[in-house]
Formats: sequence, structure tokens, C-alpha cells
Amino acid sequence: MRTAELINLAYFFLFTIAALVWRLPLRRKWKALFIGVTGLALNGTALAAHRWMGAFAADIFRDWVPASLIPLAYWQSGCFFQKPNPRLQAVFDRSEQTILKLLHMDLARYRSTWIGTFLELAYVLCYPVVPLGIGALYLAGFRQAADDYWTVVLLSAYPCYALLPFMPLLPPRLVEGTDQSVTSSRHLRRFNLWLVRRVTHEANTFPSGHVAASAAIAMVLLRFTPLAGIVFVLISLGIAAGCIVGRYHYIVDVGAAFLLAALAFWINLQGR
Repeated sequence: MRTAELINLAYFFLFTIAALVWRLPLRRKWKALFIGVTGLALNGTALAAHRWMGAFAADIFRDWVPASLIPLAYWQSGCFFQKPNPRLQAVFDRSEQTILKLLHMDLARYRSTWIGTFLELAYVLCYPVVPLGIGALYLAGFRQAADDYWTVVLLSAYPCYALLPFMPLLPPRLVEGTDQSVTSSRHLRRFNLWLVRRVTHEANTFPSGHVAASAAIAMVLLRFTPLAGIVFVLISLGIAAGCIVGRYHYIVDVGAAFLLAALAFWINLQGR
């Protein structure tokens, strides 16, 4: 069993058990259970792939299955979000205002310029960045490093999702009501908000799962293929800045995500 497959097995098993015992509305409980069983089935299918397909095809299949499991893990944790914790939300709001004052940053000013347009475009990349990363690893001739890739990405993203039931928060855009704020990229903003409302659970993950995953991808690619790694470093920084300026995440979410990704990368290095 690959390390990434063990991580997926542990995550979906624990969250499926949690769905059985957690007090949830019936519809959310059944949704969490269905997602968990689906995740376990997909992971099990990958583990048994060599029994019903050739060795090479089975390896390719196992390399790519985690790309479909990450969104399932995200949606399953979202089933546990019911309402924000008012005290915790106030702590995050106060910390955000304090940091912005210390940095003398007026985010509304950035949103009304070309910078806002660029960062909204960068934020869109948070959705395809994970399969793009494994694709870059393939193109560089490092398919054998797929388990390293997924191990670091999963160890970066899954803790963000796992904390959501214990740290229920709304993103700053919903707290501040900035969804309709004037930007220089109205169409991009509307597109991003359309995606957020239909693809995400609209809760705030601490640390930011998008930033943690993109940073993890950049670190792994820097190790194996530095040129691609540099490109993904820029993508990761763009996603991080887009999260903050677009008010999709708090600054502390982004900072914690980079630290988590660095820790996951270090843990993987120690285990190899």
C-alpha cells in the first residue's frame, strides 16, 4: 500500500465513523456517509487495480485516483459545517483587521485595479492546480514520484478539512459582504463566485486548503523538476494573494497553509 493510499483510507474511515456518531441533520449525515463510502470504494479499487488490469495500467490508475478523492474529502468535511462559531469568528475578524492595519493595506483599493483582475484569474487556478501538478510531474519524467507528490499534498490539504468541524467559520467575504464590491474584473469575480457557490461548501477552512495544496505541489515539483516548480510557486503565490484580496480567506488561513505545507514536505522527506 502506498503512503497516500493509507492516508486516504484513514481519512475516509475516520470521517465516515464520525458521520455515524456526530449530531447532524439527516440529509447531511447521509451525504457524509455516501461520500465516505464512495471514497473508501475508490481507494479500495485503486489498491486492487493490479488484479483486473495490467501492472502498468494499474500503476497509472493509482497515480491519478487521489485527484478525485481530494474533492470528496473536502465535501465530506463540509457536511459537518452547520453554523459558524460566533466567538471564534470574532477572533478571526479582529486578527484580520489588526494585521491589515499593521501592514497599512487597503484591499478594496487593490480590487478596483488590474491587480484585482489578475488575482481573480489566479484564484481560478486553485481548482485545476492539483491535476496540473501531477501532470507536470509526468511530463518531466518523474512518474515514479507520484506517491511522494500525493503524500505531501494530502498531508497538507486533509488537516485543513479535518479541522472544519471543530473550527466552523465563514470566509471574510460573507462576513464583510464584499461579494458585490466594485472590482475591475466584474466578470471574473462573478465567475469565481458562481464556482464558489456551486463547487464549495462556502465554509472557511483553517488553514486554507487551496493554498496548502498549491504550496505543497510547488515544493514537490521544486524538488524533482525545478523549472516546473518555479512556475507552480508563482501559481501558489497568486492563489494565496487572490484568497486574501478577494476575501475568500483570512490572512492567517493563508500563512498557516504555507507552514502546514512546509511541515508536510519535511515529514515526507524524513520518511523516505
